[in-house]
Amino acid sequence: MEHPITFHDGTEKTLSFREDKHWYSVDGDYVPSVTTILNVISKPALMPWAVKMGADWFESNCESFSNAELSIKDMVKGIKGAYRKKSQDALNIGEAVHAWCEQAIKFKLGEGAMPSLPDNAIVRESIENFRDWTKENDVKWLSSEEKVYNRKYKYAGTVDAVAEVNGTFGVIDFKTSKRLYDEYDLQVSAYGETIEDIYGRDCESSWLLRFDKENGSFEARELKGEDHAENFMAFYGALSLYNRLTVLKNRRK
Repeated sequence: MEHPITFHDGTEKTLSFREDKHWYSVDGDYVPSVTTILNVISKPALMPWAVKMGADWFESNCESFSNAELSIKDMVKGIKGAYRKKSQDALNIGEAVHAWCEQAIKFKLGEGAMPSLPDNAIVRESIENFRDWTKENDVKWLSSEEKVYNRKYKYAGTVDAVAEVNGTFGVIDFKTSKRLYDEYDLQVSAYGETIEDIYGRDCESSWLLRFDKENGSFEARELKGEDHAENFMAFYGALSLYNRLTVLKNRRK
């Protein structure tokens, strides 16, 4: 699908996006996404978490194994795949929350109908918390799920929302996670850099809105504009590393 982008100076670019591969391109050339770039940052917490998911699955199925209802092969397969099921469950919740928020914002922008509340209790709790946040703050929505491209540094992404919150212009990023990780600040800064060029406005502050995938609890963190430059400098370091590793990888093909 093609997404035309008009920058603040009138320049136009067409960003192509393949949903099946989450793959961006401009003028036929591949463009890495913000999340792909940030994958060069090690995530050491993932391995202990995956081990814990396997241990929890083993503990829950010990009785079945003792009663010969499960073979050793079944146990090995179950332990190895436990983290995938947990990840998929969390992904389903995250997608449902994101979809509702996207539709609700588009309704506010005059597109489509207001979505109904889903039946899932965790998703519903997340949405109610999000609605409370919008009532507690003066939010003027400008876009939802906006495809963006940085023409200077050549990266792309999808911004959950662009808005003015309490009179300040910036991006809003939705997260379904256990906590707000440090690299999220870099991600929002990278998005902020793109909307500055598109809208011709300074990214004054941005928001990370976290929806807990276990219980639907909610956390909002505002990122002030004064931190934007340093956060983007760190993102640029990740981009430089990504680009160099890509060159080295292609040499060995």
